[in-house]
Amino acid sequence: MKKFYFIIINLLIVFEISANDFRLVCNEISKSSDKSFSQQFVKIINFEDRTLLNYSGNYFDKVVMFNKKEVIIHNKIFDITSTFNIKDKRWISYKGQFIKIYNCKQKKRRF
Repeated sequence: MKKFYFIIINLLIVFEISANDFRLVCNEISKSSDKSFSQQFVKIINFEDRTLLNYSGNYFDKVVMFNKKEVIIHNKIFDITSTFNIKDKRWISYKGQFIKIYNCKQKKRRF
């Protein structure tokens, strides 16, 4: 019986931890001639814990800033800096003279 309670408590804890994670699905709204930008990408984001994980496309090395209004990240390999406006759900990537704008949709993460 103790094992049963232990399993139930663990499942509740896992559900509580993952309940705050969202998939951020972003699609381009502006074309760019620079091929180092993805047309679409997905990130896993948790606004309470202030974490951002790579899932697909537009990879990054470092989260520079994560506050209540925006997230700023940097990719050292391609020298791309990106910002995500949390209110507008708009992701903008900058590389030299090139700018790429994405609209993002926040979806509940399913495991």
